[in-house]
Amino acid sequence: MKRRKKDMDFNKITASLKAQGYRERRVTITSAQAIVKGTLYALPFVLAFGLAYRFLLIDRAYLSEVAGVSFYAVFIGITVVSVILHELFHGIGWALSSRKGWDAVHFNISAFMPSCACRAALSKRKYLVGVLLPFAVLGGASLIFLFLYPGTFSVLTMIVNFILAGADIMIALRVLKEKDVLIADHPTEAGYIAFYK
Repeated sequence: MKRRKKDMDFNKITASLKAQGYRERRVTITSAQAIVKGTLYALPFVLAFGLAYRFLLIDRAYLSEVAGVSFYAVFIGITVVSVILHELFHGIGWALSSRKGWDAVHFNISAFMPSCACRAALSKRKYLVGVLLPFAVLGGASLIFLFLYPGTFSVLTMIVNFILAGADIMIALRVLKEKDVLIADHPTEAGYIAFYK
């Protein structure tokens, strides 16, 4: 039912823009591509801040004795909280930039993974606010945490948050190359539809 509602919202946007003379170009990636390519886009950030930690902060690091099952429980906990906050920040970004509030945002859970999609066609700048807000807020907060409290937990938090933002960075770079378009977030896949005349 929820999927059908998202498809109906998206079809409404598409039909309205086509009636105004826009043509569409689909720019989406599969889940596997989002994971692999997103990790590659995040890697420079992880390496740069990992090296900063290793050479500048290791002397005052709080290294945890957590190992084995406990380590994986901590890692999963950090990942779950980060994923939820990541999607929430996408929603906040689009709710604010679209000026339509939460009506412009749709949250979903599929295969136990939360996701967020924007239900409005936006200018490049407004779309990028929602795409990059998790990177800016969670990435920035992770770095502050890393420098204030260097150690096992802050390194894991930094790695998780930058890896989660990798696909967003990739999508943002593609959006920046678009010219004179409106961007509609794809309701079920990673990516967007570019509408141009």
